[in-house]
Amino acid sequence: MKALNKLTAPKAVAPERIIQFGEGNFLRAFVDWIIKNMNDKTDFNSSVVVVQGTPDAFVTQLLEGQDCLYHVNLQGRLDGEVVNSLTRIDVISRALSPFTQFDAFLALADQPEMRFVISNTTEAGIAFDPECKLSDRPAASYPGKLTQLLYRRFKTFNGAADKGFIIMPCELIFENGHHLKEIIFKYIDLWKEELGSDYEAFKSWFSESCYVCATLVDRIVPGFPARTSTKFRKNSATETTSSFRAKHSTSGSSNARQTSRSSSSAPNSPLKRQAFRFSSLTLKLLTTNVRSPFSTVLTPSFHLSHSSAA
Repeated sequence: MKALNKLTAPKAVAPERIIQFGEGNFLRAFVDWIIKNMNDKTDFNSSVVVVQGTPDAFVTQLLEGQDCLYHVNLQGRLDGEVVNSLTRIDVISRALSPFTQFDAFLALADQPEMRFVISNTTEAGIAFDPECKLSDRPAASYPGKLTQLLYRRFKTFNGAADKGFIIMPCELIFENGHHLKEIIFKYIDLWKEELGSDYEAFKSWFSESCYVCATLVDRIVPGFPARTSTKFRKNSATETTSSFRAKHSTSGSSNARQTSRSSSSAPNSPLKRQAFRFSSLTLKLLTTNVRSPFSTVLTPSFHLSHSSAA
């Protein structure tokens, strides 16, 4: 059986527009699966750079060994019919470690086409560590690393309003975007002396040009189908060490709701429209309205929240 890599299976090439903090099963079977669908069914045309969440490089080494290709086996019911599909996910362009490739990590902010930041660093990941410094390589916490990346973005593009990031945390905590936004502001204030004359301008740029979305998303991802691995590999025609099942049991509303002070349902600025478009397309793919006997009904939804909202 052939090994899974770009020599044995086609891999799409698309602009790197998404930075993903975390390489776990959930993001790869849910968010990256969504991006695959968006690339296939719309003109989204984007790829993902995975940023390793912890110093343990085990998962990223597996991914790199397969040229960041893997399969998602989706099981459940759709419109009363049994679903058991196998999809090769090819949206991850590369993976890097901020712990050993810090300069390459910061250089992601220099790429003009980068627009989205997605994360799942577990419920404990969105936390403030007062020991973090701007000069750390890298900051210990996820919000600290993200603030370092944001500052690099601000400096590279001289505070250009159209170069702000749209940030979508998927950590399973209530109002995750609100918490992340507050912590980023805490780091900006904590690093006021290190930021020097950039402090006020950087803080304003983050407040006005970046968008932090509060999300509620979920999918059951049991992991690699060990009991049926022989059949799975036969169906995929490749030898793979980084694939897993996911449950087709999702429901939600396709009406992404703007929750900033402006409260408009159709954002007016180009950046708001892009955030709204990403979220609406994502939710449109999720509105299957099914009830599966295999798992509970999940209710994913994206609520856009401007970074300066209360």
